[in-house]
Amino acid sequence: MDVVQEIFKAIHFDANIYLHSEFCAPWGVSPEPTNNSSFHVIAYGNCQLQMDHLQPIHLNAGDLIFFPRNCPHQLISPESNNESSTTLICGQLTFSHINNPILDALPDVLHIKANEMEHCRGFKGLFQQIVTEAENQDDGRQLVLDKLAEVMFIYIIRYHITSAQDSHVYKTGLLYGLSHPQLAHALVAFHAAPDYAWSLAELAGKAAMSRSKFAALFSKMVGMTALQYMTHWRMEHARHLLISENTSVWQVALSSGYQSEAAFIKVFKKQYGMTPGQFRKQAS
Repeated sequence: MDVVQEIFKAIHFDANIYLHSEFCAPWGVSPEPTNNSSFHVIAYGNCQLQMDHLQPIHLNAGDLIFFPRNCPHQLISPESNNESSTTLICGQLTFSHINNPILDALPDVLHIKANEMEHCRGFKGLFQQIVTEAENQDDGRQLVLDKLAEVMFIYIIRYHITSAQDSHVYKTGLLYGLSHPQLAHALVAFHAAPDYAWSLAELAGKAAMSRSKFAALFSKMVGMTALQYMTHWRMEHARHLLISENTSVWQVALSSGYQSEAAFIKVFKKQYGMTPGQFRKQAS
């Protein structure tokens, strides 16, 4: 069972590449602040990234910069060469819900260098495919670019899970938890059967750990208790069912791990500020 795949099924997102342009120095680009994630592909040339309270970051051709929460930033021409040109491909990701533990687990900015992509099989090829498609004028170009950008986000997460295993770049969060082999077993078990009434002892058993050790490690690495984590994802699963399927609230409750419809409605309302019925009506 692929836990990353199950998580991506639940978060629901769309990608859009909105800019492919060559800039001749001097130049500067300041994307408008939004609630979406954003990214920039440095197709050719180089530039500098400027952010408040951070030293400028030099970006080279083949680099990727990703902003999970789209922090205010500016891309400018490099100071070293006033006659250079730079080609950027810019896009954004729109998520179905603001509560997103994957994004919460990431730092404000991710800089993946060209040579680092080689450590994740297929990442470099995907990057080049985006550059090639952006230069293409065939029918369906925009659709292909947007779909490639969706795949790129999955590669970013895959790459950083591996990075977390190698260098512990995360201090807490879902990705940090997945980097721990024993915790990963428990996370896989839960996502394989989110409708099952998991106890802390059973999850600890999947991780081959004592109940107390598992609870402490889970909270330390994931940043929330195992119960909070399961509740969050069950509610995300329920929200998706309410939107996509014409099933009763009782059936949604059962599929989300609740044996009591009243208990399910209470938890759902606490998380989303409305009952499941109100949510479904609003979303229709």
